[in-house]
Amino acid sequence: MKNKKELMIMKEKTIFPREEKSEVLFDKILNDPWAYNKLFQTFCNNLFCNDDSEAILSPLQFTEALFNCYSNKDLSAFLMAITQNTMFDLLRNSFLIPYRFNADGKQNPIIMTDDKGMLLPEFADSVHEKDYQHFYNIYKNLDNNKNMFLAEAYRYSHTYGDDPSVVEQQVLERSTGILLIRELPDTVRMKETEAEAYSAVWDLMLELEKNLPMAYIFYGQDSFVEHNEHFDELGIFLPNSIFLRNLEHHVKKAEAIIYAKD
Repeated sequence: MKNKKELMIMKEKTIFPREEKSEVLFDKILNDPWAYNKLFQTFCNNLFCNDDSEAILSPLQFTEALFNCYSNKDLSAFLMAITQNTMFDLLRNSFLIPYRFNADGKQNPIIMTDDKGMLLPEFADSVHEKDYQHFYNIYKNLDNNKNMFLAEAYRYSHTYGDDPSVVEQQVLERSTGILLIRELPDTVRMKETEAEAYSAVWDLMLELEKNLPMAYIFYGQDSFVEHNEHFDELGIFLPNSIFLRNLEHHVKKAEAIIYAKD
């Protein structure tokens, strides 16, 4: 059992490491009115004093979080206290940067079909037949259905666990939809940080989001291997709840945007 002094020291430590060279990404957002308005809206919607927010923060907790932020130069910890989102959570949930494939060791997205569009046996009882048939009808009629899957994905933020030093994912929304996976050029040789890697695909992602609002974009650095070559991987997830109507049209639109950038 940790004593009060140990817990106070733990609370004062910087829990969230700072991203290196993130100013590359920030400059892009600052120069796009659509992007910084999305970020501002997400921040306001999640603020603890918003009438719709479920977050509870006492005046003392707010003051402690504010002072610790100043002392430790830990903005994400302060944002966690007042919005239940880290800096990069706010960016992700504003649809301004991609989610990482399988972030924090959690499988996300979950692919439920094989490379021929057939439903995997372990999902036979959990997937609605109507959802699968809708997916398969689109799959078999597309000219390019390589790396196209029926999948489940979720959006998340982060929250403190019982141990103040442990941060856990908090699922915000879970959806079934269509996942397109495409390879991007390798960035590992450029020794880019995660923030720089986000920036490298930011223009493409923003065009996808402006044309397909609320699509989930996933990114994996050096995660795809083919013929002993490493590639960055981009995933475009189209939730059925938003894109089910005219889904084939939305898939083709995503394809057109991706290939225009190749």
